[in-house]
Amino acid sequence: MSQDTDMLAAEYVLGLLGEADAARVSHQAATDKKLAQAIAFWQARLDPLTDTLTPVPPTRQLWARIAADTQAQFVPATAPRSPAWRGTAIASLLLAACLAAFIGWSQFFTLAPAPTFKAEALLAAPGSVVASVRVQVLRSGEMVIVPLQKLTASEDRQMDLWAWPREEKAPVLLGAIRPDGGARPFPYPPREGTPVMITADKPVAGAPTTPGPTLYAGLLTVSR
Repeated sequence: MSQDTDMLAAEYVLGLLGEADAARVSHQAATDKKLAQAIAFWQARLDPLTDTLTPVPPTRQLWARIAADTQAQFVPATAPRSPAWRGTAIASLLLAACLAAFIGWSQFFTLAPAPTFKAEALLAAPGSVVASVRVQVLRSGEMVIVPLQKLTASEDRQMDLWAWPREEKAPVLLGAIRPDGGARPFPYPPREGTPVMITADKPVAGAPTTPGPTLYAGLLTVSR
């Protein structure tokens, strides 16, 4: 993946592109596999920012406080103080603020919608409770691997991604991964509790048949 492609995908996901440029990137991603994978990678990386956000409707007390603060800040001392004038000014300011917020957020979510994933797993090193890798199985059937910190293996070994689906008698090799993660097909139905692991394996002529020492491991959790 080139640096330009990665940067373009990041800007698209963050909603930094104009409407025309975002539409062009979206159209290009339909036929450009590397760009599509880069977009999926950045969406998975940024997805945790919204995972725990629950919409909270503002209370009447909050609106009253906003109105009071806005009035105190923007009404000149010499301004007329009739109730009608104050009500109109406050309503106009609140309407402008709400409209600006709506435009900003609607543009962000329109240009860079978060992917709908079927399952995800947080992989941690043995004995650690801190996740080092985030893995998501998208509805497209791709598995996106997102490092949450720098991934390393010894110089004479490569990092391999394994899963142990219910229908298999042993872990299945999904392929080698880079320190910056990546994406690859996941040819199994994502199920709750499916083990996923990254191991340090010695490069061989053929694919390794059994996992090497485990670097990171976790279990898939199915999206509700």
